[in-house]
Amino acid sequence: MLKKLQRYFSFSVVVLIIACAPKGAHPPTVYQEKEISLQEILVKAHADIEVMKAIAEVKIEKNGEDYNFVKTSVLIKNPDWIHMRLYQLGVLVSDFVIKGDTLYVLTGKEDEKLKRLGRELHAAIFWWNHFAGGSMHTEQEEYVITREGQRIYVNKNTLLPVRREFQAYGTTVFIDYSRPMDYNGYWYPSFIEMYAGEFKFVVKLKKLLKNPELQEFDFRTVSLPGT
Repeated sequence: MLKKLQRYFSFSVVVLIIACAPKGAHPPTVYQEKEISLQEILVKAHADIEVMKAIAEVKIEKNGEDYNFVKTSVLIKNPDWIHMRLYQLGVLVSDFVIKGDTLYVLTGKEDEKLKRLGRELHAAIFWWNHFAGGSMHTEQEEYVITREGQRIYVNKNTLLPVRREFQAYGTTVFIDYSRPMDYNGYWYPSFIEMYAGEFKFVVKLKKLLKNPELQEFDFRTVSLPGT
């Protein structure tokens, strides 16, 4: 009788653990066992996106130690525009726009690290812009795409980016992508780690919107009176 109770108890614990385990969604594997071209990969990744809005948390580390933490609302637009608003404790501490190689600081102090953060986010999220005309080969579960010293690894089944390498700021920048999430039918990694020299940026995407309607003050380059 005791053995039966022990077996029943063990079985109940297993069932409880399985029932309580998190049931994370997984991106569709619609490209499983189907070879496609580089152009098809880029078209699929682009998905007619001209503007992307992201709500994110960003932790910045310097030489392995915590350096800063901000919450951000970021707009990214083709070809090379970024508008970032950074918040700490709910207060806007920095509002800046990058157009090409020019940084416009609307609120807060001017800091070249802002340009680095913005441009790296642009490169990380709009990765497909940088590989047209490149070359591609396969390695196990990934497509490896290279162009002009840049390299990105894309999952063969989901076509989501896995990691990327490129040269910038006199060093090699490494980007790791993980934890895919479904943003209203558009799958994208929700966790991005960027390594650039002494700095590491850890980005947690909370919300991602494709082609949102732009507001009056988005991408402005002149501060409003009184700001």
